[in-house]
Amino acid sequence: MKNILVSLSLFSLFTCLVFSCTKNTGPEEPVITITNPTDTTNINAGDTIEIKGALSDNINLHEFYLTIKNNSTDSVLVYDNPYVHGGKTYPFNYLWITRDSAIYKLTLKVLDHESHTTSKEVLIHVN
Repeated sequence: MKNILVSLSLFSLFTCLVFSCTKNTGPEEPVITITNPTDTTNINAGDTIEIKGALSDNINLHEFYLTIKNNSTDSVLVYDNPYVHGGKTYPFNYLWITRDSAIYKLTLKVLDHESHTTSKEVLIHVN
């Protein structure tokens, strides 16, 4: 009886070690696709620019943040955190009336339910 318990304990320990050491190949990071603007888009002060693209994830999206900051002063001009929870895709489309001539930083950040995060930045040059 003692040999059976020792054998069973060793087998359990071996099984735990083998399975706990396997590489986690969990879900992929979310994907951000920006179709407009690009780094080469020419914009004049006072123009309306369309910020357009899509988010996707192989499991489920959790949160999304969109921020536009003046690159030299770091002041936030636009901030949005729309509801994307639970979907696999989320198309976004914003209209923004540009301000003074400056360089603005558009930052997009998305998280999925497995805590994977993706961020993208585009510099918007306003003449």
